[in-house]
Amino acid sequence: MTKDGRTLFSNIHKELLKDEQHWLEKQVYLNIGQFLLGVALLGIDACPVEGIDVKILDEEFGLTEKGLTSIATVSLDYRAESDFNYPKKTPKSRLSFDEILTLI
Repeated sequence: MTKDGRTLFSNIHKELLKDEQHWLEKQVYLNIGQFLLGVALLGIDACPVEGIDVKILDEEFGLTEKGLTSIATVSLDYRAESDFNYPKKTPKSRLSFDEILTLI
């Protein structure tokens, strides 16, 4: 059943809407969001990164030969209390709710 559902949506985007690559990239970003939440719960800091040289990354991991390509990366690390950006040293600066949102 699950495979049939995935196939249905994939075929809609591949054959009817002709936007399969764009749709697949959005599916990856949904998974990246869940990944970021998961590692945060484990106390790991993460940052999604675009603008990477996908040709180099694809070559390094042999993705091209498998018919695959990379679209983004995620860097992982643990924060250091010695970092000047550590929230206890430099509190985050945020605009007030009223400055960023207008209710109509």
